[in-house]
Amino acid sequence: MTAIDSYVRELDRRLHGPRRRKADMIVEVRDGLQDAAEAVRAGSPEVSDAEAERQAVEEFGSVPAVAPEFQSELAVVQAWRTAWVFAIALPLVMTVTTLMWRAGSTGVSPSPAYHDLAHATDVFLIAASVGFAVALLLLHLVARRAASPVALVRIVGVAAIGTVLTMMGSGLFLTMGAPTGGTSLWGALVGGLPTLPGYGLLLYLGVRCLRLTRTRGPGAGRPSRRPAPVPSA
Repeated sequence: MTAIDSYVRELDRRLHGPRRRKADMIVEVRDGLQDAAEAVRAGSPEVSDAEAERQAVEEFGSVPAVAPEFQSELAVVQAWRTAWVFAIALPLVMTVTTLMWRAGSTGVSPSPAYHDLAHATDVFLIAASVGFAVALLLLHLVARRAASPVALVRIVGVAAIGTVLTMMGSGLFLTMGAPTGGTSLWGALVGGLPTLPGYGLLLYLGVRCLRLTRTRGPGAGRPSRRPAPVPSA
């Protein structure tokens, strides 16, 4: 295994995040190192291929030194995707639940407490959707300039987890107290089983944002010395 192969393999092992973006990073690093090694050989023909690769790797920087920078970029991409999904999904959830409510309405007026909870849930979904849309804008505008976007990524992760848990709790209470005939907690849980895959996916996105900002080994978690790229879907 050559010096470049060994370096790229160790970097690949250290990085975690969206697979496509990570694969692109690894390819870019390998190509850059190979170009650097070729430049060394062109400037010093007497240098062996192995020595040229060793010099290229040494100039690029050790894996513990550069991995946090790439990990930061992967975390930003994950946060961008998470914010994008929530900004789109929350209005859809509110629209679908409203249509289901109207379709199943029997003309029975809900209690004031039930009405207030339903209204608060709608307001929360609207506010959360706007918040994630703002997060998308911040990830575009701030990530390039910030010394480290880790804090912003964590905010998106915490907001995603909090939003999902709030939606699940509100859904349970609304189901249990439905004016057309409430149900027990167990009945509400069983009735909500079809929604678990969707909630699970949203919760996973939030947890993943937090995991990708976690310190991993020596040198991980340091502020990035270069601005993160503007992520794309």
